[in-house]
Amino acid sequence: MAPNSENEPPNPNQKTLHVWSKPVEQKDEAQSSTGQLQQDGSGTPNTRPTITDAVSMIKKEDFANVASTPCARQGFLTGIASGAGLGGLKFVLQGNATKSANWAVGIFVLGSVASYEYCQYQRRSERIQMKRHIEVVTQNKREQARKAAEDKREQLRLEQEQKASQRPWYKPW
Repeated sequence: MAPNSENEPPNPNQKTLHVWSKPVEQKDEAQSSTGQLQQDGSGTPNTRPTITDAVSMIKKEDFANVASTPCARQGFLTGIASGAGLGGLKFVLQGNATKSANWAVGIFVLGSVASYEYCQYQRRSERIQMKRHIEVVTQNKREQARKAAEDKREQLRLEQEQKASQRPWYKPW
């Protein structure tokens, strides 16, 4: 059990249970059902987005620009090819057009999603590799700059030693 008072030091081998001093305040549900935004102390709305909010954000231009989004074109082409191929194969083997069409649509969706996700995975891994390459290059540049500065310091030290050795020993000033 946790100590009851905050002044008691906990035993090092004992687990401590931290309990909040007061319960979390719940806002009036009547306000949220009327569409008013709930505000917490930070001034941000507390309402959760709904499906209608998400659908209202979709524009007609989004459908026209689907092919320009990364990996969408490849995903659609893979889905179309796999759906048509397996749907046609199913039709040739069984001869039932409706089942073949259902299979073609299902394989189209599955193939499109799988190809899109695989392409996104490749893009993420390529981005990580590029960051790593950039880190290595900058580290190498830093190392080369450090070595160049070290060589320059060494050369200056040698020049100063050479100048000091050329001075006559009888003239200390």
